[in-house]
Amino acid sequence: MEQPNKPYSFPAREILIPALKVGALTGTTGLLYGGVAGVLRSAHPVLFAVAAGVQWSALGSTFWATRATILHTYYPSPSQKDRLTASTFAGGMTGGIVGGLFRGPRNVIPGTTMFTIFGYVGQTVYGALDARRSEQVASDAQAAAEGKKKDEKHFWERVAEIKWSPLTVLSDEDYGNMLKEKLLRVEAEIALLDEDVERLRGEQRSMRERQGKETPKPTT
Repeated sequence: MEQPNKPYSFPAREILIPALKVGALTGTTGLLYGGVAGVLRSAHPVLFAVAAGVQWSALGSTFWATRATILHTYYPSPSQKDRLTASTFAGGMTGGIVGGLFRGPRNVIPGTTMFTIFGYVGQTVYGALDARRSEQVASDAQAAAEGKKKDEKHFWERVAEIKWSPLTVLSDEDYGNMLKEKLLRVEAEIALLDEDVERLRGEQRSMRERQGKETPKPTT
């Protein structure tokens, strides 16, 4: 006997509650930003801050709800490419809807374009970071399985490994060599100062000797 198809159920709780949390977070950020910007740019900083908080909250909650709905409806088991597609479409829809509601019809197309780019770039960056983190976790798990000690690196060491980072990681040997070079430099400067001091003392003795020779003898 065939079982009847289950009716489609929209997981409102699983979508709306996280969207409201994201909206609260982005709204708080917008409120803080609006407070600072309102003091600098507006004659009514409180109203400016409230307006910014409401707009940012609407952007965050709408984006998250739209993205979650797209993933639930079209991509039950989403891949990285599926998440990128959902974030791109959600960004465009959010920018168009919120831009039209808060800033008028003229801002629908610019808002759609701008937030489509934001959604694509944001998901791309997040995907790259997530993939790197997954590789690190897999590498740590393999090292633990093989009995190898995990190579713990501090935050600044990770920053120094970035290609364009101005920082450089020094080993104990490199640091010791650097200190030796500085010590040799200081010793050379001290030797030059000693030579200058001896030269000045020699000139001072010569001046005294000349003054002693030039002093006339008293007549009797």
